Amino acid sequence: MHKTVILLITFFTYFTADAQSAEQWFASANNKKDEGNMLGAIKDFTSAISLNPQYAEAYLGRGTVYGELLDFPEAYKDINNAITIKPDLYEAYFNRGFISYMTKDYQSALKDFDEYIEYNPDDADAFLARSNTYEKLNKKAYADKDMLKYLSFTPESFHHYSTRSIVKFKMKDTLGAIDDLSKAIELKPDNYELFFQRGNYYLMLKKFNQAIEDYNVFILNDKSNYIAYIKRGESYASIGIYSAAIEDFTNAIKLNNNDARLYFDRGIFYLHNNDFINAKRDINTAISNNFDDIELAYFNLGIAEINLGNLNEACNAFANCKDMAKEFTQKYCK
Repeated sequence: MHKTVILLITFFTYFTADAQSAEQWFASANNKKDEGNMLGAIKDFTSAISLNPQYAEAYLGRGTVYGELLDFPEAYKDINNAITIKPDLYEAYFNRGFISYMTKDYQSALKDFDEYIEYNPDDADAFLARSNTYEKLNKKAYADKDMLKYLSFTPESFHHYSTRSIVKFKMKDTLGAIDDLSKAIELKPDNYELFFQRGNYYLMLKKFNQAIEDYNVFILNDKSNYIAYIKRGESYASIGIYSAAIEDFTNAIKLNNNDARLYFDRGIFYLHNNDFINAKRDINTAISNNFDDIELAYFNLGIAEINLGNLNEACNAFANCKDMAKEFTQKYCK
């Protein structure tokens, strides 16, 4: 009797699953997609399609998931099927345009973005996508026109402000880019990537204290990004706080100890801090790691050696600098 009950439950489970409609599979697929279960979403979209081979939205949904998984051939095939079945499914034109753009078929992408914008003239993202496509096709005037159109829309979320900041920076409006990032941060203060990007813009404008404040927030949340330590270290060095710059570059080197530039820059900070022993050590390490500006490295090594009272070693270093160290060679290496 117990075995019979189990068999009945199993049969009932299969019967219930098989009884799901195409619409229910479609809804389940979208839920799984939102949860990040992409393979499960593909499976459920496929179930919906098997029950209704003319289900254009299911083809679009599955194609979109394939696109997010970077399986562009399958994505294109599904989205193309969606358009064939339902030519007025205009969202599909945008998604197919994106696939064409990612596979460098810019003419096809442009055609699809044109089609989408004709029926969706209020979608800011579409103008940005078409602007990027025009740029790839070397049609700068058209690209700029679409970019200005994109900027005319009022952002509706932190994501829109963040994206618009990139566009403004691209159009050389760095202050405007900072303003948009500040608004994005107000809406999403826990997104520390926004602080990192705003810090970069402040650094470019030589607003070093503001840059340091933003890098502080980012590093507090992510101590694994060596670029952030470099950027903050450069900011500290720019306002003469070399001890803090040294500390940041030390942290950067712990995360990436193969970059000769990091040793060279820290060596320069040690020079400014009158720590000539550590300056000599770091510059020698940079040289041994094939630092790209070898003459500059030897020149600064010579400066460190002079301050350590090692004139012979200084002259040997200056000998590798050609004319860069001419004045010092004449003074110290007679």
